Amino acid sequence: MLWGQAMNIVVLAGGRSAERQISWVTGKACKRALEDLGHRVKLIDPEEDLPMRLWEERQAGCDFVWIALHGPGGEDGVVQGMLEWLGLPYQGSGPLASALAMDKLVSKQIFRAEGIPTPEWLAWDEEKPLSWAECVARLGSPLVVKPSNSGSTVGISIARDEVSLAKGLALARSVSSRVFLERYIPGKEITLSILSSQVLPAIEIIPAQGDFYDYEAKYAPGGSRHLIPCSLSAAGLARCEAAGLRAYQVLGCEGLARVDLRVDADENPWVLEVNTLPGMTPTSLCPDAAAALGWTFTELVERMLQDALQRAASTRPAPSGSGSSPMGSPA
Repeated sequence: MLWGQAMNIVVLAGGRSAERQISWVTGKACKRALEDLGHRVKLIDPEEDLPMRLWEERQAGCDFVWIALHGPGGEDGVVQGMLEWLGLPYQGSGPLASALAMDKLVSKQIFRAEGIPTPEWLAWDEEKPLSWAECVARLGSPLVVKPSNSGSTVGISIARDEVSLAKGLALARSVSSRVFLERYIPGKEITLSILSSQVLPAIEIIPAQGDFYDYEAKYAPGGSRHLIPCSLSAAGLARCEAAGLRAYQVLGCEGLARVDLRVDADENPWVLEVNTLPGMTPTSLCPDAAAALGWTFTELVERMLQDALQRAASTRPAPSGSGSSPMGSPA
């Protein structure tokens, strides 16, 4: 396909993760932008028969798949691997980078190995549970309780005593079978949007209530304030950008991704996680960062699409046009 031509695009939105509703908002917004760019767009909610459905869409002339899914089953490399096998191009990171970024425990281990600052952590072992005093001795207080593979702060809580630790562990386990505790870094919440190694303006997030950027602060109107430019010094911002870009690179990310960090009182950055399919809702961070450069939402989507097509042309196989089905029988 040639850039600039109208394409048949399938947008995947919804899904079965706890972030289903946010995914719908992202998907519908991206669908409108792609239609404004002149493309023919179909919105699909992934179901059990998604592999066959995508095969049928490919056979019917689908040129591109836009992934608007968040969380497990969409952001973790599963759909990306399926699309690679089908030969359908898509935006964002590939299967491996998506899987590594989605697993916060694995990504933190990579950050540590690569010398990227990330808060100390402790994987929770149900067979050998630690007391509150033992946890505090190792990580300090308060503690951040996190599921290993969720997004949008789903399942995350702050534990300030033994009771809230128990509640936090139960909440995290309701989202993921793997849970960990993380040292809380007092300071500023900074996020960096990165589009193919171009670092967009940093955003400082100021929640309306307290200092915890939770689900409500992310998505409720007025839940948080996005400060652009951020209040960091030039040197502190440079350290943030270097750490964020390095985290993006070592995981092998492509296209648009968002790196979330905490910055302490000395303006030292601490990488928390990398989101390979960041939200594209009216209150989302990436569109705000793009707007600081003068890009409209549609222009951001256009740049993401162009970037994906350029990479697909050089690295990903195009559909073969074969008439055989993915199960090996005639289509």
